[in-house]
Amino acid sequence: MEDTPEGILLRPLKPFKPTRLEDVVGCATYTGPAKTLDEMDAAIAAGVKANHDRD
Repeated sequence: MEDTPEGILLRPLKPFKPTRLEDVVGCATYTGPAKTLDEMDAAIAAGVKANHDRD
């Protein structure tokens, strides 16, 4: 992003190297017990409330 006399100029970033799901899925490991959808929804709601002070 660059401020110019004519306005803001947005330049594209260099593209990322192509990746496959198999190459990156290992960074999202979870070794605990499986969570239910209700448990995941509750955790998301708690995170939103904690980070944004919303009900």
